[in-house]
Amino acid sequence: MTNRKYTNRRYLDALEKKVLVFDGAMGTSLQLQNLTAEHFGGEQYNGCNDYLVISYPEAVEKVHRSFLEVGVDVLETDTFRSNRLTMAEYKLQVRIFEINVAAASLARKVADEFAAKTGQPRFVAGSIGPSGKLPSTNDPELSNVKYDELIDTFREQAVGLIQGGVDVLLIETSQDILEVKAAITGIHNAFAETQQYLPIQAQVTLDTTGRMLLGTDINASLTILEGMGIDVIGLNCSTGPEHMREPVRFLGENSMLPVSCIPNAGLPLNVDGQAVYPLEPEPFANDLYEFVTKHNISVVGGCCGTTPEHLKLLIQKLDRISTSQATASLYASACLCHVSNFHATGTRPHLAW
Repeated sequence: MTNRKYTNRRYLDALEKKVLVFDGAMGTSLQLQNLTAEHFGGEQYNGCNDYLVISYPEAVEKVHRSFLEVGVDVLETDTFRSNRLTMAEYKLQVRIFEINVAAASLARKVADEFAAKTGQPRFVAGSIGPSGKLPSTNDPELSNVKYDELIDTFREQAVGLIQGGVDVLLIETSQDILEVKAAITGIHNAFAETQQYLPIQAQVTLDTTGRMLLGTDINASLTILEGMGIDVIGLNCSTGPEHMREPVRFLGENSMLPVSCIPNAGLPLNVDGQAVYPLEPEPFANDLYEFVTKHNISVVGGCCGTTPEHLKLLIQKLDRISTSQATASLYASACLCHVSNFHATGTRPHLAW
């Protein structure tokens, strides 16, 4: 962990005790609800999932509840595109703060409800996706943004998420390492502005060759990001776990920080013009179980195409590990100390095998 100051480090404290499981795909679950333009607030916002936290929050809450019910530890806010650059497509760039506060507050409410009901701590991760720009390229359209503007774009989003009550800021699906640096800097600026200091989890996206879109490999990503005041580093999206094995191994062996892995349910297939994710819950859970036990991965979860069933099976596998390990540990302690009357807690520990 880093030595930064925190006003809320509950997420990091939990990571020291167990593997944390994130939720699955928001978009996949929303599609199953067959929402209409009316649900999105009118035709001009049709398809803007992030705006549902304003126009029809019941849909987003339903998704959050479906994942909490199977036992996930962490909800991601419905804010993947909620920055001024991407939301300009819907002319919503002036409502960025409002949208992020609403999304974070909604996730916070449901997470706290389940924590009180079950006794299991639940956390909220403020999702910060890419800006839609690639500042490292020479493309006149994709690179036409100043670095300082990118920093301020992410600062603005982070302030809203912080004010809404998130526990951790999640930079995800990052394809340009320069943009990741801008996001991290923007978040630190938001901390200074709000005087609230939270953990940062930064996740890059690699293709099947193991590189970011513009060629950065996992070694370079780790070298660049590890010293920028983040707390967790990892991978998400783009591929399923089968193409993440080597970079996951590298991070597990070389990162000084906890490592996260949140893959898609396999590589997407184009079926009648729709993206279909083919990896079933059982092999998905098996792969992530392997990453946890073999490569010391601390955070797991699901990205595109993953359903509550994917996370349910994963949680069951991790819980079986912790139950057997807790039993063995307690037995050994009892023999060593000549004491009895110990209790297995049933939590999922951080596994370093």
